[in-house]
Amino acid sequence: TNHLSILAVMWLARELSTSDTWKDRIVVVVSHDRHFMDEVCTDCLHISGIARRLTQARGTYSKWAKQRKEQQTLFQKEQALRQEEIHRLRDYAGHGFKYGGSASQINKMGMKAKQADKLEEAHKQHQQHLAALQEDIELSIKIHAGGELNGFVVQLQNVGFGYPGATPNRLFQNCEFGITSKSRIVLLGENGNGKTTLVKLIMGELHPTEGTVRRSPHARYALVNQHHADQIDLSLTP
Repeated sequence: TNHLSILAVMWLARELSTSDTWKDRIVVVVSHDRHFMDEVCTDCLHISGIARRLTQARGTYSKWAKQRKEQQTLFQKEQALRQEEIHRLRDYAGHGFKYGGSASQINKMGMKAKQADKLEEAHKQHQQHLAALQEDIELSIKIHAGGELNGFVVQLQNVGFGYPGATPNRLFQNCEFGITSKSRIVLLGENGNGKTTLVKLIMGELHPTEGTVRRSPHARYALVNQHHADQIDLSLTP
């Protein structure tokens, strides 16, 4: 679904979830759209690269994600408690003579050491399971900004654009809007309506056919592209 428009995704979700054509068929979906998967999927298959295991879960993606988060929390608590118990047993096994040097105490020290060994073995196995649970955990990303700029960062004034020889001769025209440091904008539209072209105008990669694009000289501009090959020099790959 990455390269489908919103309307195409909505149509596909409706088609797969309501059409009689697909009710008696198996459809395997690979998608990054959790809302689409919630509407379409009845089962989730999770592939673990660490555990090298395929696990099936009945229900939607949201249900699977909730269960997985609960499992992660439970395993982390179990690991912490087990580690505390191992430290306690090792402490006794290593310093048991302070509780007395009798034969029974020495035997007890040996028993505690064996218990600690068994717990450590279980701890290692659970660590692998926990690593498999956390391999696709969401990582938080902090993007540090240099502060706010006064006025417009980018301003489009009566902007029109058209590619030479294209029909129609203008992809869009009479475009007027401004972007400030507090703006959070999403561009919606069918494929081919000019979303990428408008971004390139904002970034200064294209020049308007008519009108003016004003960009603040005090701002730094960056674009995280959906197609990484457009930004990465593939000749540098060994």
